Amino acid sequence: MHPLGDAMEHLQLMARMGKHLDADLVEAFAAGKISAEDWAAMITACRGCDAPDGCKAWLERQELAEQGEKAVQPPGYCCNAARLLRLRAGSA
Repeated sequence: MHPLGDAMEHLQLMARMGKHLDADLVEAFAAGKISAEDWAAMITACRGCDAPDGCKAWLERQELAEQGEKAVQPPGYCCNAARLLRLRAGSA
């Protein structure tokens, strides 16, 4: 197991991934769909990922892609994929 990654870097990656997937984490928190503990657990899980460089590259490709070419699913290695997809669907 490797050391946890930088908290701020992974917070930014989570925010970008949420934005790309239309799963607004700030809105979900404000609406009570996720708790502070849920959010912290998501960030900690992200910090434990061994593919942050791959995630950054994936997000950059998505941000540059034309609307119709963007992926609607996060990369398979995203440890928060299920939670983000549930938030997008309107449930936690």
